[in-house]
Amino acid sequence: MTTLTYVVLGTSLLVRVLVSYGSRDADNSTDATPFVVSLALAVAGIIHGGDPLNVYGLSKSSLYECSWRVLSLLWITAFIIGRLAITLFIRTDMGLREALEEGIMSPGGVYLSLRDYSKFCGLILALPMVCSQTFMEEFIFRGLLVRLCNWLYSLFGMPPHLVGFLSIMSSSVLFGLIHFVPAFHCLEGKGIAIPLYALIMPTILGVIFSLLNRASCSLWPGWIVHFSLNYSGFVWDRLSGKWEMWGLK
Repeated sequence: MTTLTYVVLGTSLLVRVLVSYGSRDADNSTDATPFVVSLALAVAGIIHGGDPLNVYGLSKSSLYECSWRVLSLLWITAFIIGRLAITLFIRTDMGLREALEEGIMSPGGVYLSLRDYSKFCGLILALPMVCSQTFMEEFIFRGLLVRLCNWLYSLFGMPPHLVGFLSIMSSSVLFGLIHFVPAFHCLEGKGIAIPLYALIMPTILGVIFSLLNRASCSLWPGWIVHFSLNYSGFVWDRLSGKWEMWGLK
């Protein structure tokens, strides 16, 4: 039942490997996503003793059962808030512009990896690259980490509703922190507004994704919205060229 999901995921990882290989000479870096995804799937398979994608409800049948109206509304709301926030920060926070000009901050690894490609080619390649990136984050934070927290908190004899609440909050806060720490480090001494946004927005989305996932017994809802937000943001940024206009080197 998860064959199609594996095909999509495998293709997206292969594209990342090829793009990383092609750009390695320019920045001497290697994309670790294929390795992390493979490791996470292997660990989940060993822990659960079965198909890891099936364990987390990533089958074709589960995909059809998603509440598309709810997911569409969530995507529209989060996308609008994100675009407005970024525009506001760019116009009012000179620290961000300085960080972009100095090359210590960027709109993301996928964006930088595809900067030398034509706009059309970049938009096509970004589809599988964003797919695997968002899968990695959803599978680890809303999948493995939530299950791990459930197990840990259950050891203390907590009631199930409290275990579920703490597991969701723990994974969501950690998800926010992995966005906050790099932003805070890059903008240290240049303002706190952007790092705080980088903490609050992912944390809130992490909670919402987890609740949607729990309601559907699947990681599809969080992955779909996460992918849609990241890819639509990439398209918006790539077509507008705003990061280059605002000083990205």
